[in-house]
Amino acid sequence: MKSLLLSVLLIVLLTSCDGGLTLPPLIEPALEGTITVQSPWPPQDSVKNLWLFASQIFPVDSANIFSGIFSGSIIIYPGLSLDSTLAYNVNVQTFHAKVPPATYYYIGILARHGDQFLETSSYRVVGILEEGPGQPRTVIVRNDEVVSGLQITVDFYNLPPQPF
Repeated sequence: MKSLLLSVLLIVLLTSCDGGLTLPPLIEPALEGTITVQSPWPPQDSVKNLWLFASQIFPVDSANIFSGIFSGSIIIYPGLSLDSTLAYNVNVQTFHAKVPPATYYYIGILARHGDQFLETSSYRVVGILEEGPGQPRTVIVRNDEVVSGLQITVDFYNLPPQPF
């Protein structure tokens, strides 16, 4: 009787450990894809910085842009600073931007044209991830998920609707 009870207990124990203590794959949530510039580039001195951005809010109120950046509801890649920028004069480049899990309603490329870093008039969106012409595509990023295959087209002379 004792050996039968031990056998049953052992069977229950072995069948309940279907993977043991293995860790799940460690994948940081991210957005990845390609940025394609389909227009001629403006003179380099007129484009101070280019950043990929992903916003959890749309439309963006111009008064709330910087508070959205500081609160984390607007993510800037490769980091909103004077020395960070996407490559200039490169017509096709890939990106892999780590972002927190969330719903992103507006993803695109932000260009800083003016000299005033904290003035919204110095910024223009020059390309967006589109659902349809001029219509932003919503992307949901879940835990342990990389959303790939995103295509952002930039046209410096035919701008998408500005969010602010």
